[in-house]
Amino acid sequence: MLEPKTHTLQDFKFESGMVISDLSVEYAVHGTKKLDEHGNIANAFLYLHGWSGDYTSVENLSSVIGPGKVIDTRKFYVISPTALGTPGSSSPSSTGMGTEFPEYSIKDMAVAQYELLRGGLGIEHLQGIMGTSMGGFQVLHWALEHPDFMDFLILHGTSHRLSNRMFGVYHLMNQIIEGDAEYNKGKYAQNPVKVMEHVAYLSYLWSLSPENYEECFDSRNEFLAGVGERKTDSISWDANDVIWRNKAMFNHDLTHEISQISVPSLVIGIHQDQIVDEKFSIMPLKEGLRNSKICLYDSIWGHYGCIRDILKASGAIGRFLAERAVTNL
Repeated sequence: MLEPKTHTLQDFKFESGMVISDLSVEYAVHGTKKLDEHGNIANAFLYLHGWSGDYTSVENLSSVIGPGKVIDTRKFYVISPTALGTPGSSSPSSTGMGTEFPEYSIKDMAVAQYELLRGGLGIEHLQGIMGTSMGGFQVLHWALEHPDFMDFLILHGTSHRLSNRMFGVYHLMNQIIEGDAEYNKGKYAQNPVKVMEHVAYLSYLWSLSPENYEECFDSRNEFLAGVGERKTDSISWDANDVIWRNKAMFNHDLTHEISQISVPSLVIGIHQDQIVDEKFSIMPLKEGLRNSKICLYDSIWGHYGCIRDILKASGAIGRFLAERAVTNL
């Protein structure tokens, strides 16, 4: 069971120039801390979660991150923060600022994590960083801004840019929320639960593989029950948090910067992923990076296969880490 902690960043400045005097960053640690001869943490590993996650998301990867797993927490000291904009860390809802909360960028999210590690945890170097989906967007900013801070990257169901289709779905999601009367231009007294269920339904329709929708449900009622489970997830989604998070993604395009990244990287993708697809997202990322390997696998779970079927990438991760000579920590 992970135990969350909170570090406060003083006078955090956003890319926009706006400042929050006390910005909270929630995080948890997992594994055994090892110190070098200077007393610095020598085996730190950062995990960054996806769009709907938080610090607990690392537990969803227990088939590859944990004691005796390929990312062995007896060797790695795993740090899992809750992203800027997600409750637990400072967000529109958790601060009570609502629409007054600064709009933030993917780079802002990475900067907050960097300040947590350097100022809060005293970490001067990472063995590696792994990011899933939107977490991978942040990993790329880490590599651009601090290329010597880590030894390797694991980029998991992610890309250096949003495809037009991915942009369109999340843009539509924001339009649906903003057009709802109960949203009231973000000045709602109660979170508009019904419209959040609608956007959850929308996201569900492309999170899985096409085969899953046809082969895993024997009837319309079973399918609608699956939709209902996704709607239940949305109970915890605050409308302003979702809109701000989506806006952070809209400008994510590192097409012209990606070739600058030379940190050894493992790109992991899923053939059936409809969100971060192979042709327009995964392969261009692999080809754009200067020093990368790739692992592609099949998953009927589509983008959800990043969690449900990540064990299929365990061998590739193990070989990649062995080449980095990090198995003997």
